[in-house]
Amino acid sequence: MRKRKRKIWLISVILLLLAAGGGYVAYTRYFSPAPLAEEPPEPALETATVTQGDIVITADGSGELVPASELELAFRTSGVLDEVLVDVGDLVQEDDLLARLESEELERAVANVDVEVDLAQLDLAETREGATDAELANASAALRDAQVELQLAEKAYEDTLDSGLDAAVERAKLQRDWYVSYYQSQKSEYEDGGLSQSDHDHAMNAMISAEGRYNEAVNDALTGEALAKNRVTQVQNAVYQAWENLQLLQSEPLTDTLTQAELAVDQALLERETARLNLEAAQLYAPFDGTVMEVSAVAGEQVNTTTPVLTLADLGEPLVCFWVEESDLGKVAVGSRVNVVFEALPDDTFSGEVIGVDPVLVRVDNTDAVQAWASVDLGAQGVDLLAGMTAEVEVIAAEARDALLAPVEALRETSPGQYAVFVVRPYGEVEMHAVTVGLRDAVNAEVLAGLELGDVVSVGEME
Repeated sequence: MRKRKRKIWLISVILLLLAAGGGYVAYTRYFSPAPLAEEPPEPALETATVTQGDIVITADGSGELVPASELELAFRTSGVLDEVLVDVGDLVQEDDLLARLESEELERAVANVDVEVDLAQLDLAETREGATDAELANASAALRDAQVELQLAEKAYEDTLDSGLDAAVERAKLQRDWYVSYYQSQKSEYEDGGLSQSDHDHAMNAMISAEGRYNEAVNDALTGEALAKNRVTQVQNAVYQAWENLQLLQSEPLTDTLTQAELAVDQALLERETARLNLEAAQLYAPFDGTVMEVSAVAGEQVNTTTPVLTLADLGEPLVCFWVEESDLGKVAVGSRVNVVFEALPDDTFSGEVIGVDPVLVRVDNTDAVQAWASVDLGAQGVDLLAGMTAEVEVIAAEARDALLAPVEALRETSPGQYAVFVVRPYGEVEMHAVTVGLRDAVNAEVLAGLELGDVVSVGEME
């Protein structure tokens, strides 16, 4: 009986709970107020991790291979070209004979003056014959010493003439020729209406300045030649002084015959020197090791000191003349490394460095550009390069290896040149860190101080 009552009680409790639950459901469905709209979640931070890597700032340009030096060679005298001993493409060494003029008359002139010198010296010896006094012998020896000194001075003068234009003159001439060619191209463009008056005048003034520098270099070279010639004159005076001393020591005044004999020797020596120089000028020698780029004259042609006979270039250490956009001027400096790829050798990369930047802009494809020059290291590749080869040049303006890198988007400029970033900690805390920034490209910035490898930084918010 008691068990039955307990069972009835449990059933009643269950029914009451079910009724209460149903009432609550009905209330919440039909009578409770509508629920409030959910607030949108706060936007999540977009982050990035500080990494380690390289950052390289470059400037790209294009250009062509040019010889380190290129020179048009001409004779130092006029005449008929007898033969050219080299062909285009030949490799020559310094002082190799390249060409010569017809020189039969010059050779005969040298032989004739050699005979005249011998006859004059024999006549002088005969005129002095019979002098036995010791002092007279010493004075005669002094005169001979002075004459030897004269020969040495004349030889030094000959060497000065043989040396031709010195390196400074050659460099000045190369610059002058380049600016002349540059001005001609600018002038042609100006006459076609593609160039302003100011650009035309600028090119003309640059050419005039180069011409002035060339003339100064030539004058300096001629000054050295004049000094050597003055030395010859001084030694000639010493010869005459020795002769006067000899005259004073003789028991009788020197006769006019002896004077004339000595002067005849001096005159013969000078004529011989002139004849030898004329013969030497009819020979064209290589001023440096190089490659024959062009032969401009043929045998039988009349040439003079301004007629180019051939062009010699030094291809052992070629240069790349290249151009970059005006906006990249700050990225091109002397000493910057370059990587060079030639169109004809796309699989080879040549290293080098910038050796010069021209002080004026040039026009390339109707656009102002910076013209620069770079060396090319040929040691790593065993290939032959030809002048005029087209090249693509990458200038390494600056680089940092194994540097801490943070996205540029993470930088917040707090004041001019001062930056900070927001570092996101593991539990969501955000801290602002002042940082020192080094190199930057379009994506990353080099962090010199203020962050550590693996730091997570905010780069903005996601929508």
